[in-house]
Amino acid sequence: MSTRRWYRNKYLWLVLILVAGSGGFGTWEFLTAKTEKIIYIFGSVDRGSVITQVEMTGTLATVTTVVVGTQVSGMVAELYADFNSEVKKGQVLARLDPALFQTQLDQAEASVKTDEAILSNDMAGIATANANIEKAKVDFLNTTRKDKMTKELFDEGVETRDDLDSAQASMEASNAALAATQAQLEASQAVYKADQARLDQARANLKNAQVNLEHTVITSPISGTVISRNVDRGQTVAASFSTPTMFTIGEDLAKMQVITNTDEADVGKLKPGMEASFAVDAYPGEIFRGTIRQVRLAATTVQNVVTYNAVIDVPNPELRLKPGMTATVKIVIEKVDNALRIPNASIRFKPALSETEMADAFKRAGEEKFYGFYRNRTQGSTPNIERPPAGSMGQGFSSTDRGPRGSNGKRAGQSANGGPARGRRTPVWVVGPDNVIRPVVVTTGLTDGVQTEVVEGKLNAGDKIILSTELTGTRANNPTTTRMPGLGGVGGMPMGRALR
Repeated sequence: MSTRRWYRNKYLWLVLILVAGSGGFGTWEFLTAKTEKIIYIFGSVDRGSVITQVEMTGTLATVTTVVVGTQVSGMVAELYADFNSEVKKGQVLARLDPALFQTQLDQAEASVKTDEAILSNDMAGIATANANIEKAKVDFLNTTRKDKMTKELFDEGVETRDDLDSAQASMEASNAALAATQAQLEASQAVYKADQARLDQARANLKNAQVNLEHTVITSPISGTVISRNVDRGQTVAASFSTPTMFTIGEDLAKMQVITNTDEADVGKLKPGMEASFAVDAYPGEIFRGTIRQVRLAATTVQNVVTYNAVIDVPNPELRLKPGMTATVKIVIEKVDNALRIPNASIRFKPALSETEMADAFKRAGEEKFYGFYRNRTQGSTPNIERPPAGSMGQGFSSTDRGPRGSNGKRAGQSANGGPARGRRTPVWVVGPDNVIRPVVVTTGLTDGVQTEVVEGKLNAGDKIILSTELTGTRANNPTTTRMPGLGGVGGMPMGRALR
């Protein structure tokens, strides 16, 4: 038997093919390995207005709103005004059924007449008592004179003891009669006073009945427009514990006001006389304007949120604005026109450089002195040199996004609206002609939370500044990239030249 040649062994060829395929696949994977690059996201320096403003919501209302009710209970017999009716001061709006109140008035009038008659009778009794007193006085004087005369004659022996005793008894009887008539007069006077009080009460009841009858006629206290009507004809209104609302009248719809809810963090910025603009859903895209008349001191707390009411006067000559509309209000606090502006993201950006590379970058820019101050200011906010997730926008590169917060929730050097503090020197980053990033130190001015005014710095309108970075992955035959001169690596990966 002849020996088989090795190249005729099909199993050997199968093994060789598998080994070659595995090696080729590994080589292809190595040559086309995914390479991550850092791409800079740029913004532009431009000129325009920087405006700081306070935004709030409010409700439109008439300057003077009067709620018309009724002071008496009854059924609505007539209605003379409806929604949107124009009314004058004193105009009759409605009438209640007066039958019950007319009956009460008639009863009160009858009571007054009865008490007046009783009082007249009491006056006659007092007159009679006075006459009886006068007669009793005369009788007492006569009996007193007779008693004196009888006593003189008795002393002379002309009159007897019986005559003297009889004279004295007559005098005492007339004296007692005089006292009785005086007591009768006092009793008549007491009755008169009681009846006079009863008459006064009856007259008061009569006046009350007259007022109640008058209150069945509901009139308008002001001239204006009926905003709402809360009753219908035939409806019974009850005024037992509170005055029921029948109509709501706005005095002058040509003059409106917006009552706003202002957060306590913003109320200190508002002053009477400031101009305000607002929009309502009824007229999309249209802006209305007004003026702050008052910032009220009364605070309102809802779910631990403290707000204050700012009152904004609004002209409404065309009567387009309606009471109760919701207004979105903006009040300009400060404005700078034709300002050199940079995006706030450029101020927050901080490249992922080592301390040595950062110092070299500031030195090349001629800001080595400022770097010492800047490094101390950003202690505790070292650059994040770990690779962020692919596609993230500037995550881990913001110097103002790290570091301790203050008691007010803002970090050191941060303004109330989240932008940089006014008048602060801070670096922004640009790419030079040699593709090397470098800092440009600027002095910030007013900020609106999105853009910041540049008061001083070597920037011009149209310049490109770095806002953030993102990582991308690409497949290439050659995985090597060219490192930018002077740039540090991110997580050991070189920074590529890909610029956007």
